[in-house]
Amino acid sequence: MLKDVYDPLTAYAEVFRDRFEEVAKTTFAELADEAKVDVEANWETCCQLHATEERLNTTKGSIGWWKFFRFILWGMLIAGAIVVVGYHDELEPWQLITTIVAVLVAVCLLFLMVNPRLETLKNERDVLAETVRHLTIVAWGQMEPLNRLYDWDVFTRMMSKTVPRLEFDPFFTTQRLAELQSVYGWDGSFNAERSVLYAHSGKINGNPFVICRTRKMEMGTKTYTGSKTINWTTREMGSDGKYHSVRHSEVLRASVTAPYPYYFEKTRLIYGNTAAPDLIFSRKQNGLAGRENSLSYKWHRRGLRKRARDLENADFAMLTNEDFEVAFDTRDRNNNQQYALLFTPLAQESMMKLLQDEEYGYGDDFDFYKERMINTVISEHMQTLDLDMCPMQYFDYEFDKAQQKFCELNADYFRAIYFNMAPLLCVPMYQQIRSHQDIYGRSMKSVSSFWEHEALANYWGQEKFMHPACVTDCILKTEQHRISDDDSSITVYAYGFRCEQRLTYIEKFGGDGRYHRVPVYWDEYLPVMGEGHIQMHEDHQVLEEGISARERLNHISEVLNDAGCKVYRRHIASRA
Repeated sequence: MLKDVYDPLTAYAEVFRDRFEEVAKTTFAELADEAKVDVEANWETCCQLHATEERLNTTKGSIGWWKFFRFILWGMLIAGAIVVVGYHDELEPWQLITTIVAVLVAVCLLFLMVNPRLETLKNERDVLAETVRHLTIVAWGQMEPLNRLYDWDVFTRMMSKTVPRLEFDPFFTTQRLAELQSVYGWDGSFNAERSVLYAHSGKINGNPFVICRTRKMEMGTKTYTGSKTINWTTREMGSDGKYHSVRHSEVLRASVTAPYPYYFEKTRLIYGNTAAPDLIFSRKQNGLAGRENSLSYKWHRRGLRKRARDLENADFAMLTNEDFEVAFDTRDRNNNQQYALLFTPLAQESMMKLLQDEEYGYGDDFDFYKERMINTVISEHMQTLDLDMCPMQYFDYEFDKAQQKFCELNADYFRAIYFNMAPLLCVPMYQQIRSHQDIYGRSMKSVSSFWEHEALANYWGQEKFMHPACVTDCILKTEQHRISDDDSSITVYAYGFRCEQRLTYIEKFGGDGRYHRVPVYWDEYLPVMGEGHIQMHEDHQVLEEGISARERLNHISEVLNDAGCKVYRRHIASRA
């Protein structure tokens, strides 16, 4: 029987880390066995390749030194020729003879030794470079059967095998989105000003979640500066008692502040749960867990105690565990009773362990927001992680490196995603309460949502859809035109800005007692919209559990051929 996870840190350290490592090794071994990679032949090819690369680097180094020697000889030759031709009348006979001999020696060394040696080394370099190229092609060919077997879902399947009651969707569907909106109260206005770069949805103990990365544009300001140099002359009395003309110079500077579009990307975990349905709070990372003796900790504790005594904040009452209250500061919560039901002593203990640990996890690196039945976790470590899950990231021409890359990369993914979910796993009630709604039932056909369409458009690249005059990033939004049950035409709108240079004159008072117009060049950003289209085919066939990677690959090839598409990405085939 699968057990709930109430202490995610201990569960990771004692169970899940090693379990995932084993699952990853087993998965790679199964893929390699199915691909029938000749490991020994690949090892021999790579040994030859590395040895040849080493010889090639040595040869390139030798060429560099011989070129330096040739440069010295040419310097001696030119200097000697200048001395002999231009200063022979001023030289003693023995000096002239010595110079001529030195020039002749330089000529002999240059044309009889250095140049032939360089030519030989260059030929050797070209042969070695061609050998490296050939061996690289051979090595890639040996690994090609394995590289073809990786797919978009290999990581999510491994993670679901490792963590109980964790399921990932093939893609983010309209049913999953409708569930978040109708059951949990998700506000769709979130997407109005954002574009989805990727989204991975699923269920934790039957409750829906989405891990998404979005791009947002915010109009800020940028300051442009300009300058003008002015000169003037004054008559001043000198130390000799006479008047002299004195020239003065001053640089006048001016600035113009104008609107400027800034683009921000953020990864967040959105989770729906009906526990504590009226509770609202926000918690930001503060790094105070385990720092009871610090001045900052004492200051925060004093502020919480003062707020708890304030009669105007009747909904806020400090829990008995003040260390938790300070470290997991949610002083803006609106319902202390529901808060206490969520954060039981067990939840507080697990959360404190999570906040203080940086050996297995990431410590206090997350913000936690609850808006009634929608929970949002924004972890700092997720902001630099690319979770697109493109299979090409596993490609390699060397078997040993491919195995190491596969295991290490997926271990990093697992650790990052697991500890992004860990704050939710600390709350027992979140695992004890499951959704009673079943609008996402298996009898209903899953249809991709606009989140997935935006992610698909961003995967193809904003340059395919942006306006020709656009000079900024774009916010991609989509509109679906369904052709059949499985096929759609997606219109992509790319919202960006073009740039027009402007000139403004700002009057500045100069040291000459006059006003001067200082020119300031600045850029005006004007909105533009590009447009493009994606032909999309959704793969709704449910593949049997445990099918081989080759069978999965054959299925993908059939989908691409039948749909006339170029790319198969997370159960969606498309061409732009």
